[in-house]
Amino acid sequence: MKVLIIVSVFLLFKPTFSQVGINTTTPSPASVLDISSSNNGSSYGGVMPPRVTISQRDLIPVTSSDDGLLVYVMDGTSRFLQIYDGVEGVWQTIYPLNISLSAQLVGWDVAPLTNSGPSPFEATFIHPSITAGGLTRGAGMNNASGNNAWGGSGFNIASQSEAITANKFATFTITPSFGLNISLTAIEPYYIRRSATGPILGIWQYSNNGVDFFDIGSEISWGDILGSPGNPHAAIDLSGISALQNLTSATTVTFRIVIWGATGSTGTWYIENSASGNDLILRGNIK
Repeated sequence: MKVLIIVSVFLLFKPTFSQVGINTTTPSPASVLDISSSNNGSSYGGVMPPRVTISQRDLIPVTSSDDGLLVYVMDGTSRFLQIYDGVEGVWQTIYPLNISLSAQLVGWDVAPLTNSGPSPFEATFIHPSITAGGLTRGAGMNNASGNNAWGGSGFNIASQSEAITANKFATFTITPSFGLNISLTAIEPYYIRRSATGPILGIWQYSNNGVDFFDIGSEISWGDILGSPGNPHAAIDLSGISALQNLTSATTVTFRIVIWGATGSTGTWYIENSASGNDLILRGNIK
């Protein structure tokens, strides 16, 4: 009797390598599990993955070993099939699939503006993959009288740190839409016009929490061209900044242009109208 029990237990737990079929007696030899949608040719069904809200998905205790875990996210009117990427440590959307390389994410056309434009100045173009906050003057920037441009005055301060303390900067924000993954690639070439007593230096910065800002490259000389279309500035490469890659809806990126070095309080600085279309453009990869 003892021998029979031991043999039975051995057979029960002995590992097997045969395929398993559901609704089929001939599972594919390449598949561990082969599911047919019908077993009679007239009634059909599908596979139902686990259905969760965003908050429920975020409670799943995933680790790098859970690479490939699949869920169907139902949150409000949003619907996404997502798979866990154990290498990047993020949920990646595999449906709906929407890949766009170096797409224009947001852009501003300053041509119609008068008196240095409003604050905030809402974007002329916003890609549906993001939401964007408008160009906004810091509390230390003043309105000015410039037309066909956006900016202001009040930059008579000596250094970057002093300019930040005195709110001598302009900002805008972007937030990826739910279910999408965005990697920022570049700020396109742009033009800056300043007056004779306007600021001579500045720097671009970014923040992923609205508090801690990091420089993008080194300080910029705004140039000596005082008339329109102003001073040309090269594109700013963002692709090498790891904190600006693989962004999700959980992160709002704030861009900040810190401006200083004017010789008078009424000296002006503007993002200038340079051509037809948008004059300040941010690009990125969408997936």
